[in-house]
Amino acid sequence: MIKALITDYGGVLMRTRTDRSRRDLERRLELPPHTLEQRVFASDLSQRAQRGEIEEAVFWHELERDLDLPRFGLDRAEFRRRFFAEDFLDEELVALIRGVRPALKTGLISNAWSGLREILQTIVPIHDAFDTLVISAEEKVIKPDPRIYRTALDRLEIQPPEAIFLDDVIDNIHAANALGLIGIHFTSSVQAQHDIRALLDHG
Repeated sequence: MIKALITDYGGVLMRTRTDRSRRDLERRLELPPHTLEQRVFASDLSQRAQRGEIEEAVFWHELERDLDLPRFGLDRAEFRRRFFAEDFLDEELVALIRGVRPALKTGLISNAWSGLREILQTIVPIHDAFDTLVISAEEKVIKPDPRIYRTALDRLEIQPPEAIFLDDVIDNIHAANALGLIGIHFTSSVQAQHDIRALLDHG
């Protein structure tokens, strides 16, 4: 019996409508095309921040220095504004998550820097849609490490087969499935909503 719905944040609930602003930034900073996302999300420095080994502020400071932003008339605040300018919240998917409560428990597992909890409480106020927020920088572990899934399961007081897990990264889905969770690989909002409802109708 399904008792919980757990979801990722970035790439699922919060997505990027177009990459126009990021490509514009690359041209302004004289960077190769389609390389900025790797620096922000997948660099060793970013991964360390996501594991909570360094504070988020340190990450942005080091990135500002690495990209030499002042030379191009940018500071880190303006860089962040432009980098995330095309991001949007999937209101329909959030509404689905709210709608399954209180019949189901809800959780969020995100590989994210230390500032995400505050964002979810203020800038994107959806924290109240979840019974637990499991943020990698706070837990000192990132997906697909099994420990971060177990943390969410323990806090929700459920067993793996009782939880649906939604994520856009296939390796994270494989890790969840290996633990016994019911993984849904996010490819679109319509697909994700359909797959969640289908499982709930039969579970």
